[in-house]
Amino acid sequence: MIAKTHLKVAALFLLKLLGTGVFLYWALSRIDDQRVLVDHFRNALKSPFWVSAGIGFGGVSVIAWALRWYYLLKAQSLDVTFPFVVRMTLIAALFNIVSVGGAAGNAARMIGVMRRNPGKKLIITLTVLMDHLVGFVATGMIFLTFAWGAGGMHQAGNPALKNLLVAATVFELGGVVFIVLFFVICSESILGRFRRKYPVLARREHLASFTECLNLYRSRWQQTIQSLAVSIMLSVTFFMAFYAALRTVQEQVEVTTVLTVMPLVDIASSMPISISGLGVREKTFEYLVSEIAGVKAEAAVSASLIGFLFHVFWGLVGGAVLIFNRSNFSSPDQENPSSSPE
Repeated sequence: MIAKTHLKVAALFLLKLLGTGVFLYWALSRIDDQRVLVDHFRNALKSPFWVSAGIGFGGVSVIAWALRWYYLLKAQSLDVTFPFVVRMTLIAALFNIVSVGGAAGNAARMIGVMRRNPGKKLIITLTVLMDHLVGFVATGMIFLTFAWGAGGMHQAGNPALKNLLVAATVFELGGVVFIVLFFVICSESILGRFRRKYPVLARREHLASFTECLNLYRSRWQQTIQSLAVSIMLSVTFFMAFYAALRTVQEQVEVTTVLTVMPLVDIASSMPISISGLGVREKTFEYLVSEIAGVKAEAAVSASLIGFLFHVFWGLVGGAVLIFNRSNFSSPDQENPSSSPE
């Protein structure tokens, strides 16, 4: 008998497959002659500089992603090396592409670290949560800087688009403020009053570990700030791969425009309604760059797909790492059995 969990996974995959098809159809429906898409892909191969640049930006974003998580892991005094975190990040990039959601990539990298740090499951899970929170703050900072500081709002002539940018501003600002307040609430002075008032609740293992983890990030703020700085570099290089993709289809869009729209594209494509954000990413990207920069629908959709392929390349590298280095999910004792005590 098929387990209920397997049925749920299969149903979720089919729903996301349906969503992928619906959104891809929606994105392609504005293109009168879809043979133009094939021409764009052929022309992209004639732009080796921008193809190399796009793949390079994708590679830098993977390294920055690994470095961000490495700082957060070391702040918790977990036993990891940077090369190992890079390998796990590449494997996570593979799982994020081939699975039904980003949770698979998170699970893969957590399992690898847990094998090397037994008994630290909750703390490792919290480092991944922190990794996402830092990423959200970095993306919000980029969006607010380029939407309001670099004139992105002034380029939006469409009232509907302006309302969308204002709504995104409220969302990003609200999220950043919430995260900052979250750290303030978890300060030792406030937690001390909470422990005195609710001693039984405060002694619960999960809550105690959670607050201890946050307090370590507060006390080791240098590493937290380093992770934020690296996260900004991660987001910028990730987005710049799509700028390079636009250049491969002969569209000269300003960098400030790409850095204004890509945070919104990233948020939309991260919603669990399609596989790897396919379709959702293309439709959102097409709408935004068409409205702001006047890029034709066929060029925008082609650039979005090409930019996605730049990042797929590094997921395939992660697949090679997974195949040829099986020790990534082994404990240190299993990697070096001769070093274990007699």
